[in-house]
Amino acid sequence: MSWNYLKPFASVMAAVLVATAPAAAEVRAIPTQEEWAGAKQTVTTDEGLTFAYVEMGPAEGQPIVLLHGYTDNSRSWSLLAPHLEDRRLIAFDLRGHGSSDAPACCYGLDSLASDVDALMEALDIETADVVGHSLGSMTAATLAAYYPTRVDKLVLISTAASMPEGATGWLWENVPQLERPIDPDGEFVMSWYWNPHPVDEDFLSRERAESAAAPEVTWMGVLRALTLTDWTQAAARITAPTLILWGDQDGFFEAQSQAHIQEIMPDAAHVTYEGYGHNMFWEIPEEVGADILTFLNN
Repeated sequence: MSWNYLKPFASVMAAVLVATAPAAAEVRAIPTQEEWAGAKQTVTTDEGLTFAYVEMGPAEGQPIVLLHGYTDNSRSWSLLAPHLEDRRLIAFDLRGHGSSDAPACCYGLDSLASDVDALMEALDIETADVVGHSLGSMTAATLAAYYPTRVDKLVLISTAASMPEGATGWLWENVPQLERPIDPDGEFVMSWYWNPHPVDEDFLSRERAESAAAPEVTWMGVLRALTLTDWTQAAARITAPTLILWGDQDGFFEAQSQAHIQEIMPDAAHVTYEGYGHNMFWEIPEEVGADILTFLNN
């Protein structure tokens, strides 16, 4: 049988194969610093609050939910995201932060964790690995304690079960007295975002500006809530395998806080970054990303 005779059949079969071949999995690019704010999507929970989030990576990848710190927003994860390869990343703006709604109430860990549970439900994310930083780490721990089926593995970056006296006192001395609009290059914000090692300035300047623009209800609501926060007893309810990351130059959560965390979560793995601070995942994102993936993929 000649090739000329088979050509029409071959053309038809090629068309059929193209039409029935599975589409390549969608991969969402990590936005640049300039693109970040415009890349945010929104979702509204059953309670009527609208939250912003940025989704990155393969749409079919195993999800990681990323929860930022006090007055930060989803941009906080922009330096680390490139080092969390092949994972679906969902970075939320917590209530009152970034582009999410800022209700008059409530900013306690139970409310923030309830928000994350509702957001996962709205986005049809049954379960995920959860990574949180600072306030986000406390929220992640509370989520794992109160909604254990939501969390596969838990990573707590720069965490504490309660606010140390020194950090709380410094915040109360400064936050209520801030003049608005807050100067993103003023002494307080520059101290708020101090790091012992250089951090990408394009990222950091935008982060400072967005933090300074956070509404007063966020600054004060979170401060009041953190002053009363202590999730020591809730820690016993956490069943998810946990990794705790801490820089020994952390100006907010000192070594005593870490010793307490080890007492209440004795089975957790720990990594200490000598010479690095509260935001070590901005200072050395490649190293921190590798440690996180090693833990999550083990």
